[in-house]
Amino acid sequence: MGSGAGHVFDMINRMKQNRAQRTSQRAKFKEGNREGIYSEIKPERPNFRSVPETELLAVKKQIRKRAKAEQKRTLILYGAFVFCGVLLLIAFLIWIN
Repeated sequence: MGSGAGHVFDMINRMKQNRAQRTSQRAKFKEGNREGIYSEIKPERPNFRSVPETELLAVKKQIRKRAKAEQKRTLILYGAFVFCGVLLLIAFLIWIN
């Protein structure tokens, strides 16, 4: 027994040390320590103000209105590009003949 140079024992020690350094061994889910696993400084949480339901609905309506206008604008732009492309294709075909 003990007729080795300690390679196996050294390997076992290294595996124990590496296992102890894993994040799964740290107290990340205990006592609200979930955020900031790798950092020493805890981030400040933002304070969101509460908005009345009527104001929230007005904001949603405004966002939807802007999205619809932007969608209309992009559709018109793509239509113009396709129309110009078709005109150029027709002009090219006429020029070839």
